[in-house]
Amino acid sequence: MTDTGKEKCAHTSLRNEVDQLSLSANHLKNLVYSMSVVLSERMEHTQEYEALLTLFDTVRNHIEDVQGSSEKISELLEPCALEISKD
Repeated sequence: MTDTGKEKCAHTSLRNEVDQLSLSANHLKNLVYSMSVVLSERMEHTQEYEALLTLFDTVRNHIEDVQGSSEKISELLEPCALEISKD
């Protein structure tokens, strides 16, 4: 395999991993939202509810950080893809 072929393969593999990361983050975000809806319907506004809501907000913030990182990696990959396609 040529160096260009290896670069294309590596780029494709990395792109697939970034896409999978983004998909997983979206699934987690949907799960957290669903769990918060269920909890809000089943629990009174108690101290436990507030603690769980804080936990969900923290998880959601981390998921958004992961999505942001995934998007940044995707942006960084674009020039590499253009360079590889020229070869």
